[in-house]
Amino acid sequence: MKKFSKILSVALLVALVLSLGVANAFADETTPVKKHLSVSNPVDGHAYSYYQLFVGDLATKDGKQVLSNVKWGADANPSASLTIEGKSYSPVVGEAVPQEVLDYFATLPGKTASDAAQDTADIISGLVVTGEGTPIPAAGVDVATGYYVIKDAYTDEDAAQTTTLSTNIVEIVGDVAVAPKAGTTEHHKTVLDVNDTTDAALDLSNLKNIADGWDKSADYDFGDHVPFKLTTTIASDFAKYTSYYLAINDTLHNGLKLDQDSIKVYVDGVLAEEGEYGNDGKLTEESIAAGKYSLTKGEQSFKVEFPKLNGNAKAAPSKDVVVYYTATLDSATAVIGGTGNINESWATFSNNPNDDQGGTADTPHDTAVVFTFETDVNKVDKDTQPLKGAEFTLTKKLKNGSEETIAVIKYDKDGKVTTKSANGTATSEGDATKFSFKGLDDGVYTLTETVTPYGYNTIDPVVFSIVATHSASGVSELLVKNADGSDFDGKLTFTATPSTGIIATNVVNNSGTVLPSTGGIGTTIFYVVGGVLVLAAIILLVTKKRMSE
Repeated sequence: MKKFSKILSVALLVALVLSLGVANAFADETTPVKKHLSVSNPVDGHAYSYYQLFVGDLATKDGKQVLSNVKWGADANPSASLTIEGKSYSPVVGEAVPQEVLDYFATLPGKTASDAAQDTADIISGLVVTGEGTPIPAAGVDVATGYYVIKDAYTDEDAAQTTTLSTNIVEIVGDVAVAPKAGTTEHHKTVLDVNDTTDAALDLSNLKNIADGWDKSADYDFGDHVPFKLTTTIASDFAKYTSYYLAINDTLHNGLKLDQDSIKVYVDGVLAEEGEYGNDGKLTEESIAAGKYSLTKGEQSFKVEFPKLNGNAKAAPSKDVVVYYTATLDSATAVIGGTGNINESWATFSNNPNDDQGGTADTPHDTAVVFTFETDVNKVDKDTQPLKGAEFTLTKKLKNGSEETIAVIKYDKDGKVTTKSANGTATSEGDATKFSFKGLDDGVYTLTETVTPYGYNTIDPVVFSIVATHSASGVSELLVKNADGSDFDGKLTFTATPSTGIIATNVVNNSGTVLPSTGGIGTTIFYVVGGVLVLAAIILLVTKKRMSE
């Protein structure tokens, strides 16, 4: 009996030990080790969720904590298929992950499985997870040890226009704070502002070599070829993309006419090549693979498009793609003063390294504005009454010391006006008493009265300088100065209105000096003196005659 009791005791002890082992086994399955997952320095306008890709037991090996018994996690996609060395693998939630798959994740480009937080462009596109994921609250969340895909998503449109998404896979064997790496793509438009009087003539064929003078606004004469610069900065996470799309779009308003053959494209300072086109009008696959661009032009717009910028050897994170071109300031449609002649552009860019199908967004539209001005000359007499019969020429002083004729206004006896213009336009109103020189920019000008109304004195040539201060929002200051920049002290009085861009002045002609005429005092004097002399002669003759008798 005692022997049986001992055997029973041993059996019960064994059963107890086994039951404890089973209990521990069940405990490992139902209550895995928890570690803390959080997001450090989240990007504004982004939200983060996690997907459980693998789950595993926490073990210590060579003094390091590692995962063992790795199984497919709850969010692995059973419909996915990962091909490794010609063999396909599909997740089965809860089953062991083949070693080949684990080795694949350990050898992703530039990454190792032991990285605390690693980025790759292949995670979502290669071996996908499924579902909506679980949001990561601001305070973080406790999760089972394993491998997790961190999903980065936009919560507002502004963020989509200025940042790209981050791709993260993290191994959680301890507390982890994921640091998102959302790259930025920026786009800016500027226009070159020059002064013909103080600046040398532009070399429009080499705009790339001009470093200074690019700004958000400029002023030009009618007919000038206005240089523009579009700068797009490649996303700082460019290397994470297997295919990075970039398009630069530009639209000109009516006052500016695109110079069709002026467009040049540079990637990191090196002239890029336009690709070859197939019968369908699209770039060939060879051109796309080589990172070449297509160019689509309209009368008032164009698009430079890189279907796969990755193929361009000079493309790299945070480098610039720059487009230079010129547009002519059109005398028929350009706006004088006011809000100016607006030109806008924007970039369309890949913003999701997880999406090989081409997830894109547009940057905010950026503008550059071209202003031009007008000088109105009102011809009047000393009583400020309109005076007909004048002709004017307006010239502009250039950097090389020469004078460029802006416009010449002719007047004929029938009251008709003809205008000859070199690099501007001029018109007159009514009976040619108001003369408008339109399409002027800053610089030193000379107004010359080439024909004076009959009976009036010609004014001396008037030298004046137009000085303008402007920005993308408008003209804040419009002044008339002396040629040296000092306050204008000439005989004319100019009134400048920044909002309209018009500078006006009255040119007063005075009557010529009145010469003596019949009835005038000068003639009377001669008549009186002559009469006196004649009378004296008569008296002298009469006196001599009497004396001789």
